[in-house]
Amino acid sequence: MNLLFHFFLIHFLADYPLQPNKLVQMKKKGYLGVLLHCCVHLATLLVVLMPFLGNNKVLVGIAVIFVTHNIIDQTKIALDKKYPKCRLYFYLLDQFTHLVIVTSVAFYIGTVSMPSCELYSNQSVVLYALVLILSTFFYDVTAYFIKTRNKPAPYKRNYKLMYWNAIIATIGFMVYWLAY
Repeated sequence: MNLLFHFFLIHFLADYPLQPNKLVQMKKKGYLGVLLHCCVHLATLLVVLMPFLGNNKVLVGIAVIFVTHNIIDQTKIALDKKYPKCRLYFYLLDQFTHLVIVTSVAFYIGTVSMPSCELYSNQSVVLYALVLILSTFFYDVTAYFIKTRNKPAPYKRNYKLMYWNAIIATIGFMVYWLAY
């Protein structure tokens, strides 16, 4: 089994639902906020990849993601401060760069043996969690950056839209699971 979807899930989980607005503000103030955010990523990596931690390549991959996430986020914050009108561009570049790295790490690790736990071994469960985060938190934050690209405004989560997106994603996966 390849861990690509696991790594995507970890990235989006730690970058969106597990990164509250207070942490975003801390990141803007200094490196301590970035380090705390990267520690959340590290903890998420360790928890989700727990059955695979005996694999040395997984441990190297976790270290690479932790270090590069620090560098990328610190760079993004510096660029945001220097070029505030380019926030949307830097946001998209930040996400793209993180995804290139986690994809590279997943391919470096290659195939790993599947654990017996259904939560880890069933790709559709991992994919469902990923789609749920993408259709709610990721969608909401990305829409915010698009709407405020010319005029920054405080971010406020649109829980009503996130709720409906979660319902639609869940129905789609329920239909898939019932069909197969």
